[in-house]
Amino acid sequence: MPVVSRRHLLRSAAAALGVGALARLGVRPAFAADGDGAVIGTSQGGQPLTIYRYGNGPMKLFIMGAQHGGPEANTNELARMLMASFTETPGQIPSNVSVWVMPEANPDGLANGVRQYNSGVDPNRNWGTGDWQADAFDSNGKFTPGLGGAAPFSEPETSALANWLWTVWPHYTINYHSVGGFMFGGGSGLEGELSDLYSQASGYPRPTGGGGGGSPLSYRATGNMNGWVRGVGMGGCLIELASVRDPEFKRNLAGVHAVLNRLGQG
Repeated sequence: MPVVSRRHLLRSAAAALGVGALARLGVRPAFAADGDGAVIGTSQGGQPLTIYRYGNGPMKLFIMGAQHGGPEANTNELARMLMASFTETPGQIPSNVSVWVMPEANPDGLANGVRQYNSGVDPNRNWGTGDWQADAFDSNGKFTPGLGGAAPFSEPETSALANWLWTVWPHYTINYHSVGGFMFGGGSGLEGELSDLYSQASGYPRPTGGGGGGSPLSYRATGNMNGWVRGVGMGGCLIELASVRDPEFKRNLAGVHAVLNRLGQG
C-alpha cells in the first residue's frame, strides 16, 4: 500500500475548503529573482500584485502588508522598511532561508484610502475557510451583507495570492494589520514555536483563544486568511500593530530576526 504524505493529505483536505476555485483564475504564479518583484496577478483597478524575494534557501518566510489598504498604510510602510533592510543587509537572512514580501496586498484600497477591494469585498473575509460566509462582520464589528464575497476566492486579488501561496508553500506567513497591539499565531509544532519567538522578541502579546474566549476581538472574523493558511497546513500569524500610523519597525525587525534565526536551523 503506498504511503501518503502529510502534505498530500493536507492538500486533499484543503480542496474541500474551496481551493479548487483557484483554477478559475487561469494565472500561473510568477516567481521573483532575488530582490526583484514578480507580478502574480492584477487588482480590480488594474494595478499589479507584486511579490519580492530575498535569498534562495528552501526554508520560506512570507511577509505581507496593506491587506486592508489605506487605513492600515503603516503596514505597507513596515513591509517596505523590511525590504530595504534585507537589501542593505542581506546577511541577516540565513543561507537556507528565502524571504518573500508582498508590501501591497490591496493596492487599490491603499490608493483609495479604503479597506475593501473595489468590489466592496473585505480582503480578509474572502478566504476558503470552513466558516466562510457571504455576509460577515467588518473590522468595526458591523455585520455587513456581501462583505465576504459571492464565494470563497471570488475576488481576483484573493485568488491570485492563494494560488501563489499554494505553489510556493511558505513555512511561515506574517500578515501585518493595525490597530490592536497583539498577534494571533499557531499553537503547536514549528508554527507555534515561531509565533512564540516572534511574540517574545517583539513584545506583542499572543492570545491563545480565538473567536471568543481568549480572543481580543468582539466579533467573529469569518473567511480570514490566517485561518485558511493554518487550515491547509502552512504556518502563519496575524500581527496587529499597536499604532495606526507608526510602522513599529524596530520591534517587528526583532520579531522577524527571531523567526529567521529559527528557520535557519532547518
